[in-house]
Parts: sequence; structure tokens; C-alpha cells
Amino acid sequence: MNEALAGKVAVVTGASRGIGLVTARVLAERGAQVALLARSEARLAAAVAAIGDRALAVPTDISRPDSVRTAFDTIERSFGRLDLLVNNAAIARLHTLESASDDDLTATVGTNLLGVLYCTRSAIPLLRDSGTGVIVNISSEGVRRPVPFLSVYLATKGAVEMLSLALKDELRSEGIRVTLLRSGGSTAGFAADWDPDAAKRAFELWSQLGFFDFVGLPMPPEVIAESVVHAASCPPEASVDFLEIRSARPMPRPPRRD
Repeated sequence: MNEALAGKVAVVTGASRGIGLVTARVLAERGAQVALLARSEARLAAAVAAIGDRALAVPTDISRPDSVRTAFDTIERSFGRLDLLVNNAAIARLHTLESASDDDLTATVGTNLLGVLYCTRSAIPLLRDSGTGVIVNISSEGVRRPVPFLSVYLATKGAVEMLSLALKDELRSEGIRVTLLRSGGSTAGFAADWDPDAAKRAFELWSQLGFFDFVGLPMPPEVIAESVVHAASCPPEASVDFLEIRSARPMPRPPRRD
């Protein structure tokens, strides 16, 4: 158990699978009580059953402000406090901007940017009351090397980075610390829902552009979860303003064909 997190209350968005689920589990293992936010009630129920009695399922569509308000009312009634918000939920649909549907755009911006704004807005009063509140906003290493087919996703992550920088100073006098966690790729199924044909075209182009040399092999999601724990465990007089964690393992190069 991490003594710095024992008895703390955390909220993790996008917590029914992937990095969010692993982060929620790790936080609970370190002694925190964790509210898991996601849309799927069935997946949330399975996640809570796997994590145990320190976990609470709070079905939420973070792209809808009323749903977020209801969720944080539930969190306040259930725990009476909040110490950590992890804005993890994100949609990364694979498409060119020209081919993006209305739903592609509204879903991506609604979840990746508006969801962060809505959740943070609702969390601030509770984090202020705790006196040592922490917000961790998870971004992507792709903002350093933007690639085609993920332009909308990366635009929202760039916006989250600017928001984090502004909030860091906006909330400092409130005793709330803001960490921007820029993460490399993980093995948590980021591309699981991509159309295979679109993925093939994108991967070929990314290979031509040298993108795979930049990103390296995916990391286990536990590595990213431990980074969240590090940011949340700092003493009140210290703040992790920015943390970037990237793969140290290069992508294997395909064999040469002479």
C-alpha cells in the first residue's frame, strides 16, 4: 500500500478498459477508493468486481454535462471528498479529416476535450475542499509527431495540453495541482476498434514517414498507471507539472529484401 494514497478518493474516466481500468486497479491496490467513470454499465460492473470493494462504478457519458454533474453528485454523496481526478477517457478514430463523419468529430471532441472540461469543472470544488487535490490529464506523445489519420484525436490532445498549462496557474492558489502526463503508446488496445483496411493504409503511410521509429514498441499500461501514482503521491509542497513517459524499446525493422 502507498501511504500517500491510503484513504484518498480518486476518479478515473474511461475506467472500464485499457489504461483507465489498469490505473483504477493500481490506485485501489495502493489504498485509494476509486470511482470508475465510463459509459458501459456492463464493463464497469465487471471492472468493479475485479478490483474489489475500494471501487465504485459510476456510469457516465462525459461528453454530456448533465451526466457529469450527476456523476460527481454521486461521488460526493458516496465518499464525501475527492483528492485525485485522472482525465484518461479518449476516443481515437482512424480517418482523414475529409472522410470524418459528423459523429466522428462530435464524439472525439466531446469525449477528449469537452469531457475533460466538464469533469474538471465539476471536480474543482471537491478538490479544493480536500486541500491537496491533484488533476492528471493524460495526453499523447503524438502531439510531438502528429500523423495523418489521427489529426482530430491529436488536435484534442493538443488542446488538453494547453488547458493543463493554463489550469496549473489558475488553480495553484486553490491548493490544486495539475499534472500533464504525456504518454507513449501502450498495449492496452488503443487500436482495437480500428477498421482493418483503414489501419493498413495508415500503417503504410506512417512507416513511410518514419513514425514507428519515433514511437517505439508499446508499453504495458501498468507503466502509465505507475506514472499517475507518482504524480498523485507527491507531498503537498511539490507538484509534478509535466511528465512524459515513452517507450525505450525501438520498433523492430522489417528484414531487408535484396
